[in-house]
Amino acid sequence: MKRKMQELDKQSDIQVTLFGDAYIADSKTPTETDVLNIYKDLSKLTDIERHLNLLYRPFACFINTKCHYNLMNLSLCIPGCTYDPDRHMALVTTHRRPIATIKIYANGNIYCQAFNRINAYQVLSNFSEALAELSGYSPCLRQPKFNLVNATFCMPFPLDLQALNRRYERSTVYTPKKYPFLTYRMKDSMIKFAIFPVGYVYVMFSTYPEQTRRAIAHVLRVLYTCRAPNQQNQSDLELSHGDINFKLLWEKEFQRDDDFSIQWKATCRESFHHMHMSLNGP
Repeated sequence: MKRKMQELDKQSDIQVTLFGDAYIADSKTPTETDVLNIYKDLSKLTDIERHLNLLYRPFACFINTKCHYNLMNLSLCIPGCTYDPDRHMALVTTHRRPIATIKIYANGNIYCQAFNRINAYQVLSNFSEALAELSGYSPCLRQPKFNLVNATFCMPFPLDLQALNRRYERSTVYTPKKYPFLTYRMKDSMIKFAIFPVGYVYVMFSTYPEQTRRAIAHVLRVLYTCRAPNQQNQSDLELSHGDINFKLLWEKEFQRDDDFSIQWKATCRESFHHMHMSLNGP
């Protein structure tokens, strides 16, 4: 189990092969049937992921503890930590059970990256208690924040957002005069998708990796049925004109926007419910 978690953690930062003008020679081109049936058999998702420029994000929790730390002194108190101020302004340490990486900044910010959202908060909470015992600090754990974007991918064709909005009007919000994307809410879930006409998609509000994969499998079937009727000029659809970092700017906007804020209690309830279901069944 530990090895599997380590492998998944490594995979979370790996960006799979880009989709180009032609499919990869040694892989099977996904058919319409493959995509429409993907939710019934998640094993098919692995074969299709390579065509989607799919990038998973790690689950992270951030807290400002209202303390100011002497990182050099802390490095002497925390076993196995790394602190090299010439290379990085944070003190870095790892947590083994559950697996997590923790970064501590002198201004009181602590950042934890873990296998799922619950683990990220639990490790950060436990570490803060240990920090208080080791060094005498009294870190505050109020108002934790989490990364909203859990994955991004791009369909190999443009999308008709108006058709998508008409077909799934109860699940979508589309105001093209205000925003250049459509938001789609997955039924009976907190998961949201921000969908751009170029086919680029942000997956948000997931709480653990398997939920992210199931959400992608679900929305692929939806998007595949809403392809644009004709191939528009790609330059008219792009998120930016030559600036690849513009996608990251949108991600920061989603993180900052109050409409996309996460309520911790609601997230906890859903996370524990889904994790219980996945381990014990309905």
